[in-house]
Amino acid sequence: MKLQYLGTASAEGWPSLFCNCKQCETARLLGRRNIRTRAQAVLYAEAVGTGSPDDILLIDLPPDTYMHVLHHGLRLDRIGHMLITYSYPGKFTPGELSYRYGAFANPMPNFTFNVYGNEATEVRYKNEVTYRPESGIEYHVVESFRPFEAGVFTVTPLPAFHDKNEECFIYMIEHSGKRMLYAHDTGIFPKETFEYISGKFFDLVSLDCTYCTTSEGVYHMGLPDAENVKRRMDAIGCLKPKTKIVLNHFSHTNGTCYDALNEIAAEHDMEVSYDGGVWDI
Repeated sequence: MKLQYLGTASAEGWPSLFCNCKQCETARLLGRRNIRTRAQAVLYAEAVGTGSPDDILLIDLPPDTYMHVLHHGLRLDRIGHMLITYSYPGKFTPGELSYRYGAFANPMPNFTFNVYGNEATEVRYKNEVTYRPESGIEYHVVESFRPFEAGVFTVTPLPAFHDKNEECFIYMIEHSGKRMLYAHDTGIFPKETFEYISGKFFDLVSLDCTYCTTSEGVYHMGLPDAENVKRRMDAIGCLKPKTKIVLNHFSHTNGTCYDALNEIAAEHDMEVSYDGGVWDI
């Protein structure tokens, strides 16, 4: 499997839309990997940019999706499956799905586009997407700890600590003997999530690091919290010597720009994601 990070920022982006703080001004000045769009990722069973609709799994649909189409070769017309972590607009802009129909998509893809998420996300999907049946889109409500097949991938939703008004998910994803954890928009995992993954080895773990070098741990994480999760996962048998721990989902609020954060993360045997970056699993 190959994981491509399309966007790596929290909901406001970095630099943030209306902000001129030191962190945002530094990102504008430095450019390159310091520019971060809203978080989104895509998982390929084989090589990046190749495969059938069942071989590609998209994670979230943020406002910057069209930018990812333009800059990172994302082909929505070739994807058959998408996971949504929760209903927040920074993670789900359902109106974009309305363009998978008629003159907007000519010819329209001849396979089903499957969307998986919680009940709150389903409400937004039904309220904001036009031409739902005609567009070949199907929404599936998923439940914590109940694995399902999304094309060639086996996906297990796991509870996150985040928005208390809905059930937010992190996702365990498996294919061809490999296993990864995509864990963003969460504080330190709930007890039942640690219990479920106990004894399961992961080849890659992608962890929330919204607060960069600062600890938070309740709604999001910073590097100290990610280190806490890493230690606990190691203690319950989830990590191999070559498991990749990748930090993702950064905010300018407590921001540390890419090079400095990458240097600090390396001291903890972690890596730092960046927009467009590809990791082998």
